[in-house]
Amino acid sequence: MPSRDQLITAVRKDSLVGKGSCSSIDECYDDSDLWEVIEEAKSEAEAVRLARECEGLFLEQGLNCRWGEDDDPQLKAYRDFERECEDNPVEK
Repeated sequence: MPSRDQLITAVRKDSLVGKGSCSSIDECYDDSDLWEVIEEAKSEAEAVRLARECEGLFLEQGLNCRWGEDDDPQLKAYRDFERECEDNPVEK
């Protein structure tokens, strides 16, 4: 099983939630916060999946306060993230 540091590094390298992605995990989570999200992961891929799921939930929460038009920024951000996850699946 990968170490804590290996799991955190795997997430930080991910193009959708890692360093430079401007995701909530990139911008707001230090390593201890991130560890709380991924501590149950048994592999690097699972850690990335858990982090992406966390980011998806963060974006989904933003949908609860949007103005409701189909072109508002919260809906666009959510749809873009969902599409990018589909286009860049986590290796198994």
